[in-house]
Amino acid sequence: MTYRIPGLLVFCLGLSSAGAGCTVADDGGASLGGPPRSTLGAGTGTATSVMDDMDLTGGSLVPYMDAVQAVYTNGLSAEALTRNALITNLRANRAMVMLPLATETYADDSEHEELLEHAWRLDPELLRYRLRHKETREVMGYLVSCALEQGQSVSYTDTRTGKTYEFPGEIGICPHWNEQGVHEGPAGAKCRQLITACLLALVNPTGRRITVSLRGQAFPNHRPGLLSPGPSVRVGTATEDDAAIPSFGPCKSDTRGLSRNCGWTAEHVGTCSPGSTVTLGAGSKPVNECDHRLPVDPGRSDDDTILRVCDGIHGCNAGSPAHVAQTEVRCSDRSEPALRFECPSSGYFSVMSGPLMSRRASGAPGKDGAPAPRKLAGFSVASRPPTAGPMPIGAGIVVEPAPFQPAVYPAQEADVFGWREGAFYGNFWTETNPLHEKLTPEMNEVDEEGNLYPAPRSGAVVFRHAFACTGEHWDDEIAYQKDRLCAGGDEDEDCVAHSVGACGDSYNITNCPPLHQCDLEDGGLVEGDGDFQECAGDGGTWLHPITSFLNDPVDVVRRPWLPVPGMPTPGGSGTSPLLPLCP
Repeated sequence: MTYRIPGLLVFCLGLSSAGAGCTVADDGGASLGGPPRSTLGAGTGTATSVMDDMDLTGGSLVPYMDAVQAVYTNGLSAEALTRNALITNLRANRAMVMLPLATETYADDSEHEELLEHAWRLDPELLRYRLRHKETREVMGYLVSCALEQGQSVSYTDTRTGKTYEFPGEIGICPHWNEQGVHEGPAGAKCRQLITACLLALVNPTGRRITVSLRGQAFPNHRPGLLSPGPSVRVGTATEDDAAIPSFGPCKSDTRGLSRNCGWTAEHVGTCSPGSTVTLGAGSKPVNECDHRLPVDPGRSDDDTILRVCDGIHGCNAGSPAHVAQTEVRCSDRSEPALRFECPSSGYFSVMSGPLMSRRASGAPGKDGAPAPRKLAGFSVASRPPTAGPMPIGAGIVVEPAPFQPAVYPAQEADVFGWREGAFYGNFWTETNPLHEKLTPEMNEVDEEGNLYPAPRSGAVVFRHAFACTGEHWDDEIAYQKDRLCAGGDEDEDCVAHSVGACGDSYNITNCPPLHQCDLEDGGLVEGDGDFQECAGDGGTWLHPITSFLNDPVDVVRRPWLPVPGMPTPGGSGTSPLLPLCP
């Protein structure tokens, strides 16, 4: 007997030390690259499914837009966060929130008499030399990124060597910390809690820099939309190993053609059904009647736009594994060429653009040294379903293709980052007992040479009042805690937060951690963004958590997935099989 399974068959997801069996998703279940996606792009138009290969009519025209997004890079090591000379030094922990997050606070000649006047009677020179320690600088970089906004920064000059380190603001949760301390009042408490949640969400023990979407409720009067998903996502210009992708750098000489690996601009990320045929064009008219496949015309103007498509959410070089095979096509009523390609198995594609000829030192560079974005008139996209039918996988089981979803470009942030990892919350800087009881004031001190005298490993959670709860895609609380929140891999490793179980509702299977740590599964500030709120920990309720969303469900853990024999593998090389779902 042959069994046909509609939609996406059974895959095993998350972290499971038990290796239990799989679940089956029906037609309404998750798509191949993640949870169900919307078919609208950036709130404008629709991406239309077209069955006839000769006529891709009704393509969606999307005007050029910059990415307004809550997407940030996750790369703070748990080792640095648990063993640094600021947050995990009991005296510095207290002092740093009493003072501005500013250059003068941490200078080698800093002196702050207000510390001596406080009830704790702290040394006015307490914060000197702390940024001579490398891991403390790592923590400072992420602290400033979370708290301050673009245009603000903290710098530190090591007076021994004359070397200056810059820590730029980025997210901007508490920009007022740049001018004053955050140790008093409701606004100060909210700031400390949001920064704690931000740092926890950006911990990554894998040694890679993973892109995450952060959602929560910041100070709404400061920057409306902060920590809320945006209408599009800009393509990543660096790899997860933090190496700049050469194609986004300037060309050293005038270079022409599609295969060059310099002079490209990062556009946006799109979504599509794996195996479907996608046609994408840049210009002011929709793509239609795009059957004529022609090579690049050598007589074209050097300023004509060319496009490249990459698998996933990062850019790529020509000929790399992520470079999606593409064919230039000509469409009626359009002067610009379009691209036709097969949607990659991840279900995500990244678009790069540039002129046919990239000239040396042409234009001011954009962020991260990339060429400044070209102001294109717009993009249009159309797609048709894959031609492949049901796939036999053995044992008389046949998998029906996942339900077709039209291609969307640019895709909304909520659709690109659809895997809700969980919520982070707490306070690194409480008035009393912020650190584990074994950490005395003399531990995690730094001398004038930048040498840290670390606390011995305790095998416990370093921060008493820091917590993490899991979203609906994790099935092993202990594995999650060690892989995501702890430093090292030994039994005596230190962790940055207490893993308290599931944030809310999920599928019921045995041996799952506790349910309902958060009273709200979607905070009211932005309806539908899926941010957990009012979460439990330490016998109380924390009002300022941040929820992390991932593009791939196992991006932020160390342990690689193990395929289940006979099961097809969803996504690309970084995607796990789906394991039984727990809270």
